[in-house]
Amino acid sequence: MPRQLSTSSARLAQVKFAHWIDKETGKLDTAKLETKWKTRWAEAKPPVRKPLTAAEIDRLFYVLVMFPYPSGVLHMGHVRVYTISDVLTRFHRMRGKHVVSPMGWDAFGLPAENAAIERSIAPAQWTQQNIATMKDQLSRILTDFDWDRELATCDPAYYKWTQHIFLQLFKNDMVYRKDAVVNWDPIDQTVLANEQVDKDGRSWRSGAVVEQRKLKQWFARITRYAQDLLDDLNALNWPDHVKSMQANWIGRSEGAEFEFALDPPIPDAQSKAISVFTSRADTLFGVSYLAIAPDHWLVSADHLPAEHANHVLKRAQEMLSGSSGGGDRSQRTKDGVFTGLYVAHPLDSARRVPVYVADYVLSDYGTGAVMGVPAHDVRDHEFCQINSVPVHIPVVEPESSEFAEESKSELPVFTGQGVLRRIPENGIYGGMRSADARTAIVAAAAAIGSGKSVVNYRLRDWLLSRQRFWGAPVPIIHCASCGAVPVPESDLPVELPKNIELSGRGGSPLARATEWLNCKCPSCSGPATRDTDTLDTFVDSSWYFLRYTDAHNTQRPFDAMAASSMMPVDIYIGGVEHAILHLLYSRFISKFLWKTRAYGAAAVEHDSSVSSEVKEAIARRETRGARNGEPFTRLLTQGMVHGLTYKDPSSGRFLRSDEVQTEKGNVPRVIRTGETPTMSFEKMSKSKYNGVDPGATVDAYGADATRLHVLYLAPPQDVLEWDTQSIVGMQRWILRLGRLVDTACASSARESIVCALNARNKWSKEARETYRHTHVAIQHATESLEASFSLNTAISALIKLSNYLATVKDCEHPTFGFGLVCLVKMVAPMAPSIGEELWEILSQSKCLHNLGLVDTPNSRIFAQSWPVLDASALKDVSATVVVQINGKVRFKLEDMVPDQDQSELVQIASTMPQAQKWMFEATGQPKHIVKVIHVPNKLINIIVK
Repeated sequence: MPRQLSTSSARLAQVKFAHWIDKETGKLDTAKLETKWKTRWAEAKPPVRKPLTAAEIDRLFYVLVMFPYPSGVLHMGHVRVYTISDVLTRFHRMRGKHVVSPMGWDAFGLPAENAAIERSIAPAQWTQQNIATMKDQLSRILTDFDWDRELATCDPAYYKWTQHIFLQLFKNDMVYRKDAVVNWDPIDQTVLANEQVDKDGRSWRSGAVVEQRKLKQWFARITRYAQDLLDDLNALNWPDHVKSMQANWIGRSEGAEFEFALDPPIPDAQSKAISVFTSRADTLFGVSYLAIAPDHWLVSADHLPAEHANHVLKRAQEMLSGSSGGGDRSQRTKDGVFTGLYVAHPLDSARRVPVYVADYVLSDYGTGAVMGVPAHDVRDHEFCQINSVPVHIPVVEPESSEFAEESKSELPVFTGQGVLRRIPENGIYGGMRSADARTAIVAAAAAIGSGKSVVNYRLRDWLLSRQRFWGAPVPIIHCASCGAVPVPESDLPVELPKNIELSGRGGSPLARATEWLNCKCPSCSGPATRDTDTLDTFVDSSWYFLRYTDAHNTQRPFDAMAASSMMPVDIYIGGVEHAILHLLYSRFISKFLWKTRAYGAAAVEHDSSVSSEVKEAIARRETRGARNGEPFTRLLTQGMVHGLTYKDPSSGRFLRSDEVQTEKGNVPRVIRTGETPTMSFEKMSKSKYNGVDPGATVDAYGADATRLHVLYLAPPQDVLEWDTQSIVGMQRWILRLGRLVDTACASSARESIVCALNARNKWSKEARETYRHTHVAIQHATESLEASFSLNTAISALIKLSNYLATVKDCEHPTFGFGLVCLVKMVAPMAPSIGEELWEILSQSKCLHNLGLVDTPNSRIFAQSWPVLDASALKDVSATVVVQINGKVRFKLEDMVPDQDQSELVQIASTMPQAQKWMFEATGQPKHIVKVIHVPNKLINIIVK
């Protein structure tokens, strides 16, 4: 007759984590386990989206991760950022938040167009294939996104509303069209993006020297929002270095704008003067020349003196084309040419100042002209030396000899603040300090109409136009009679034409699609043509977070109520490489839509269909997060993932993995030479052979272990040095967790944790210590996930708890089961399928029921609440106090009650046998205690005499 199993043994036989472990290899069958839970998750019915209630708005937590470009390949950087996002999503759901966690695809852009040309495939087809592939790859790393909110920027259902937003900008005079310089390939007859021009100024495809040409381009007036964008940075919970990058890009500077009148005047010129901005009005009397941009309006045969025109125009064209230098034109210092023109000094009309064309001056920055003060600016001094411009004498000097010593340089240039010299050129301003002189000089110029105080910004208006195919067409029609006419809203989207041949040559592909190009003017019904530019892809990504709130709306970009209920985003996660442009443009568009009441508390204020409770909840959400239309309350920028890189020590050539062999002791050798390669961690790239395939890693180690490894190697903000070898540590930890769960299932708790807590004063030391360790882990993990984002610290705390639980002897005491339940809950967001499996085992074994923690036998881990901290449990269960007598350690007091005062400790110490020699006379009389030094729970130093 077969032996009957005990009740606990029967449960263990029915459900056991060990069943997932291969008996021969000792490895977990991760593929089957993950497939089980991915199938379960896929079977779950998608949520029915309804307008949020006031309570749901108050609990709402919007987790947004920067959506990817669908390249078709998931790399380790993707694994890192999407794992971080997924962990925070699952954590906040367990914390009781109403979490929004959408995903989509930044699908327009030049890479897809180039890939389509190389593969002779339509960009739409190539993009959709890649989206399907990457969506499957995201599933493999166990991410949980709101796929019912999915979008792709190349979908006409999306870019219809991108075009709508452009038209709203047009309607509000926030976009305009003007000539702007582009990179032109004279062989392929096409416009090139900056990244398609090599360091020598040649086209990446044809090899031709790239020319600079002017084309009509669309711009957005982001500069109108410059001060708002700057002011509202202060309230954002963003990393300081990112806010500094944004502030520096906006670049506010206070100064003055002076009018240098053309002398003699030029008939029929668009202006009688050249406007110049300067932040150093105190140096106005030291100006030696004016410098204008090569494409300034004065650089024209109509305005230049005949004897100079041809030479100046030729040199200006060379500057624009880059053939005279290379690199960033704003950083050049040498190229210049005298125009033959002069201007009058704003405060001394008898003094004439020569005008030069200089290639360091940019037409779209400031006024396109600067004043040269060589005695007080190093660049201006170099320009004068190279171009033989007479240098005016210094007009400002240091305030004292002390400052004069500090200001000494190899060049005769003083660039600091000081005192205006008492010389005839400075007139009545001589002797004034720089700050006072600036005020007085600007006031004098303003009085005669030749100057004024102004605030200038480094920020330039946003160039929206791209001469590419794979983008959202600009929704404008050009009519010879009516000019630029917006496409009627009813005709949106203006879709890209189908079956168009892409070659990367011969100008804009849209300009060759004659059937698409030619149309009727919406205003006069006359013959017209469509705009052949497409919008910068930053336009697509500047509002996608708003579309997520109402992703399938066919009547508008998003419902005002839906967006107002969810905005702003609570946490935005992505790479620091997007810290300037993407974030800046998103802030601009979000603010524009908020100000025009497309969303926000003001947008629903008078909507009678919205209850007062919901309106109040929306107002609360808007005021407790980012304000004034700011889209992202908090920003988490994750660091890059670097891979182990091998180089040949002789040639410096990067080595493939199959060219290196690891010997005993993990010492690598170059197979061909036997030498030790040079090793370093560098940014992963194909050329360095240091990339890691996430799919292969998941196949070999499992998705849960891969996720844990990515999180544990470094804090999210830091660079992560990927080391595949150490991932086995996470595999072993998962197996230890499984053994702990199997132990708990075999050892039934004697009573519920609630009952046990009522008799807490009767607990053993081990039970008290178990309860304390559990809550220390809860405290560290919660703080890491909610505040610091040090996810590696959270995992470390959980490993410590698991190590402690493995030493517990009384596994039937409820504190053991409670500690393990809390551990499994906290592991689950980081290792979802492991968390689900461990929870199911605990549930089906009645472990949870016996502990009084859950009533239903088939409960799921992510339906559970995150463990709640009991602060009273954090105190040490006992303390070991070192006893010193006259500063020397004599003995220890073990297992002391924590937080005892020094008088109690002195009394206890005096009763110890070891104290007789040091605290008592030979007669047995106690020695006189002179002083006591007490460090609570650690040390007591008794000074006796």
